[in-house]
This record gives sequence, structure tokens and C-alpha cells, in this order.
Amino acid sequence: MGKENNAVLSYLEDNERFADVFNCFYFGGREVINPQEIMEASEVYVAEPAEKEGQRIRDIIKHLKSGVCLKILAIEAQNDISYIMPWRIMEYDCLEYRKQIRQVQRENSRKDSEGSGSVYKNAGERLGKFRRQDRIAPVYTLCLYHGVERWDGPCSLKDMMDFGLGSAGTSGEEWEKYFADYPMRLICVNDLTDYTGFKTSLKTVFALLPFRRDRAGLKKILEENPEYQKMDEETARTVSVLMGIKGFTEKQEQYKEEEGYNMCQAIQEMMEESRMEGQIKEQEKGIHILMQLLSKDYGVEKKEIADKLKKYYALSEEEAWGILKESV
Repeated sequence: MGKENNAVLSYLEDNERFADVFNCFYFGGREVINPQEIMEASEVYVAEPAEKEGQRIRDIIKHLKSGVCLKILAIEAQNDISYIMPWRIMEYDCLEYRKQIRQVQRENSRKDSEGSGSVYKNAGERLGKFRRQDRIAPVYTLCLYHGVERWDGPCSLKDMMDFGLGSAGTSGEEWEKYFADYPMRLICVNDLTDYTGFKTSLKTVFALLPFRRDRAGLKKILEENPEYQKMDEETARTVSVLMGIKGFTEKQEQYKEEEGYNMCQAIQEMMEESRMEGQIKEQEKGIHILMQLLSKDYGVEKKEIADKLKKYYALSEEEAWGILKESV
């Protein structure tokens, strides 16, 4: 798991932001989920004794206890594209359901062994140790993709299938029609255009991410939104990681002002440094190509090569001859 993914998960551990994500993408911004009703839950699923594979660990999972109803909310964050993500989410959800069923079965078995009345009404209930009236909590999983590249992976289990041409007079489309699909609730931050549904600082963080490769768009959003000049420390650090601001932690005090951290300044400096680094890399690439070409021309004097380096790359006499001595 990379530092970008860690930054996103750490930021979303806060119950208000966690609730904000589900309220925005499930309920259009309506505050259906109350952060005060969210409880921590174990991210670990323990394997059966006979299973070879060990534990499974979810990114973030929480319990929503509203009244007498329990719901399981989970987020799987992705910085890279996973071409098996629908299956992974289905597996995690199934492990959660298995965990709940185990708990019901244990409780029923305990009551049965204690002789607490008639626990099972028929052979079917006793066989599965699960009664007709027993219920488990539904699981809601969001896949939050915050990578730079456009998502080109599958969005449901069906997208991973090869239905072929069919057989015995059937077509692949007929087989696909009866396939029990498992859809994935995918959120691609780069595709977001409307942030009005967010009530927390996620709005300002997510609004930046689509412009990581768009300098003009990034400059515009910074100029039009003063909140980027007064961010709290946790948000500022998260933005620094996701936007690729190098060494922010070491020099963050220089961006601190009375109302918060001026990330507008930090991002603008990052863009300028990135522009200069790009120019240097292009210059180094050009010099390397020129030196390769000139080294094959045995009739060219070293002074002529140095003169070309000075002319084409605005180098001083000393810099040109320094490169010449290293390369020729």
C-alpha cells in the first residue's frame, strides 16, 4: 500500500468524513448517516482452521448502529487500477457475511446446548444452525479510486467474465443474461464534477485531484477558492501527499498563517519546481543526444562542441567544458 493510499485511508478514518462519503454518493448529500452513530469495527477476517490462506484485512470498515438496525459500511481505497477489484470486493463482503453467520450459529448452538427451550423448529434450521427468523446485517462497500490514470478496469463481476459464443444453439448473450452479477460501487475521484454534496473538507481535497495534470485548471481553482489558503494541518498534510508536494512535513511551518496552512502557496511552489525540473530533464536529454551525435563525428573539434553546448543550452564556458570533459 503506497503513501497516497495511506494518506486517504488515514483521512477517512474520521467518522465525519467517513459519513460524508456515504451521504454524498449514496444519498446525494442528504445527511442520512449520523457520524455519532458510527462505531469502530475489526478490519480483520480470520480464516477457517482448514483454510491455507491466512487473514484478510479490509481498508476501512465501520458499524452504523441506527436504532435497532445495524449496517456495515466499508471503503476500499485504490491508488492503482486493479483488474480483479469486483471479485476482491465480493470476497470481502462474503467474508463479512460469513463472520456474521458464524456468530448467529454460535449463539444458537449455545442456547441449544443449554436447553433454552426449543431453539430449532425443524431439521433445516438445526442442519444450518440458522433459524428462519435469524437475520444478518447488510454490507455496503465503496471502492474509492484516487489514482491519476483513468480507470479502465472492470466495474462489476460480469466485466471479468468470458461468456464465449455459447453452445447447442445458444449465444453468449443468453448466458450473460442469466449470470448472477456482483456490481461494484466505484467512485473515480478524477471524474467528479459536482462537489456540493460534501459537507466536510473532503470537498476541497477531492476538488484538487482531477487537476493533477492540468496546470491551468489547478491554478484557476486555487485562485477562485480562498479555503486553500487556510487549511487545517491534517487536511494540508493529506493534500501535500496526494498532490506530490515534496518535503512538506519538514517545511510546513513556512506555510502556516493565523487561519491555517496556505496550501495555495505550497501548490504553486510545487508547480514551479516541477516546471523547472521538467526543463532540466529536457535539457539533460538534449545534451545527451547532442553528445552522442557529436562523438561520432571525428572531424568536430572539442571547442566547436563546447560552443554548440553554450549556444543551444545557454551554458557558461565553464559549464560547457565541464560537460565536455565528463562525456568525451
